[in-house]
Amino acid sequence: MLKLLVFFFFCLISINGHGYLLEPIARSSAWLVDPSFKDCCTYEGHMEMFCGGVGHQWNTNGGKCGICGEPYDRAVKLFEKGGRKYLGKIVQTYKQGQQIDVKIKLSANHQGYFEFRLCNLDTDPNSDATQECLDRYLLTIIDTNSTKYRDITKHGSEMITVHVQLPPNIACQHCVFQWKYTTGNNWGRDPTTNKSGPGLGRENETFMGCSDITIIGHTTTTTRPPKIIISRT
Repeated sequence: MLKLLVFFFFCLISINGHGYLLEPIARSSAWLVDPSFKDCCTYEGHMEMFCGGVGHQWNTNGGKCGICGEPYDRAVKLFEKGGRKYLGKIVQTYKQGQQIDVKIKLSANHQGYFEFRLCNLDTDPNSDATQECLDRYLLTIIDTNSTKYRDITKHGSEMITVHVQLPPNIACQHCVFQWKYTTGNNWGRDPTTNKSGPGLGRENETFMGCSDITIIGHTTTTTRPPKIIISRT
């Protein structure tokens, strides 16, 4: 009976808890801070970029997800190239090898961990990122040897700032930055230890966000686009 109650508690969190990538601002949320996105790209579901839901992600798509958090099997994704809410506009500029502050806003805390990835589009500027490309550059959390940020529970539902290391060997006019949040709120069984509990299985709810950024090289004279000012109100 206790296990059943815990299961329903975590399912309730899964339904009500959402979040988004605030800085660099995600494609699906950019309309919140940049007026040029409002007419084309306002999206009230921007805090629900969770791959169509945990059941759809795993039962229908085998765990796969669109790079910005849309269902993997959606034929034309709104926020990927070719979608009607895709602009590809650069929202933030960094320097090669910079240590950056990444900001995430959660409306409820799901436990679990964050990961951050990068894909360079300069070799094929007419394309968009793929998950295969993003997986080549899994970024490290500063002052750790880990690519996973796990100190989520101590923040509650407030904004979370994570210090992330950009690769020392990547400069790009157009890179795609990806936030992935693997939650720890679904009941499951660890295949190694055979223990059961919230977050122990592999079929956990996943949130994603993707941003378009520039990384200036050490010898590059690229003109820096204006930085988006994020209102804290």
